[in-house]
Amino acid sequence: MLSISMLYFREVARAGSLRRAAEGLGIAPSAVSRQIANLETELKVLLLDRRSNRTTLTPAGELVFAHAEAVLEESETLRTALQELMGTPSGVVRIGSIEGMVEHFLASNLARYQERYPQVKVQVLVLGSRAVVEAQQAGRIDMALAFNLPEQHVLREHARLEQPLCALVSPTHPFAKKRSVSFHELSGERLALPDRSFQIRHLVDRIASRLQVHLELAIETNTLEMARGVVRNSNLVTLMPRYAALHEVSNGNLRAVPLKERDFAQTATSLVTFPTQRLSLAARALLELLVSAMGRYGGKSSEVF
Repeated sequence: MLSISMLYFREVARAGSLRRAAEGLGIAPSAVSRQIANLETELKVLLLDRRSNRTTLTPAGELVFAHAEAVLEESETLRTALQELMGTPSGVVRIGSIEGMVEHFLASNLARYQERYPQVKVQVLVLGSRAVVEAQQAGRIDMALAFNLPEQHVLREHARLEQPLCALVSPTHPFAKKRSVSFHELSGERLALPDRSFQIRHLVDRIASRLQVHLELAIETNTLEMARGVVRNSNLVTLMPRYAALHEVSNGNLRAVPLKERDFAQTATSLVTFPTQRLSLAARALLELLVSAMGRYGGKSSEVF
């Protein structure tokens, strides 16, 4: 556990300003300054460089800050372990997700999770396809929703949701009345597509190259929300799995028209963990809830633990 003076120092180090730290703590800056002065006296070193407009850490301050962060993390681990001993999920659960699973699937299921476990704090990182896998492998998150994993990977897959790409269009687009469209029909359309930081875009490019179809790119964006928004308000077309636009499709703002080249356009989103990572009771509860939810979406599940 940390002393009051150490906790105040940590807040100043994180805020980069004594005044901002005091505001966050809801106390007077003089009280924060006094506690840090006491800590410097106790440790016999200067922790803060006060010569510039921004409060910076001295080399000794960097060491003390790292110690404070480690102690707090250990305290959280201890608190979680003690509460698990009593059979109560608690602490912090960290999940990383591709953008396409956030708005409807993850948001609705995290709301259910919070109703069931209000004492658990959930941290959500929305990341690109590669970045979410890297975060999982580095241990920065407890679990991940990852897109189109390679056949050879080191992660443990708990559930898998397979859906082909669809042509997403507004209700007034001519495609909206079709039962399916071919990739060749897209050659006469203007498209709004995610940029190449998305695995979806790489898949679209591979299909276009394989079928020798030229796609006219009107808008390129680094968010799926922008691509869907443009399509809702225009005659443009975008390509995504249906779940990535489930809310707009359900309320009639978009139409999801299957592609005839279904075999080429198959996608898979996987719920994964790192095999050697120990999950808390709270993380296991969220994992189980998401596995069940993916099953309701038509996903395939494996063992949870």
